[in-house]
Amino acid sequence: MSMIKKGTKLYSIIKSKCPHCQEGSFFEGSMFKGTPKQKCDVCQEPFSKEPGFYQGSYYVVYALGVAVFVTIWCSIELFIGDIGFRGDLISVIVGLILTAPFTYPLSKTIWANMFFHYNGHLKDENNELESGEGRVS
Repeated sequence: MSMIKKGTKLYSIIKSKCPHCQEGSFFEGSMFKGTPKQKCDVCQEPFSKEPGFYQGSYYVVYALGVAVFVTIWCSIELFIGDIGFRGDLISVIVGLILTAPFTYPLSKTIWANMFFHYNGHLKDENNELESGEGRVS
């Protein structure tokens, strides 16, 4: 049984899909641009509740940065040993720079999934998505 199945928040986060229908893409073009669409192409759910909605994702990207920092530092201490303060600092800075294109857009999908919930849309006879209850306005 897979943890990453449709209907879970983890599916929406990892696949960068709409948190509401999990069909449409969350980002304009590539995920690495980090710009969420205004609304889903499939269910027409807006991806922003208010102006400045994604400023809260800065808390998430900070937490992801701390996780990367701790992972790199612990890995160095466990596998390489003492390389000195300067070596630790350079390793962590390089690691944070290399992971930034992943953590920044990931923080936005995590933030959106905290406020938007999967609705389990079903397709009707016209192959269009039906609106369900629980829609966030």
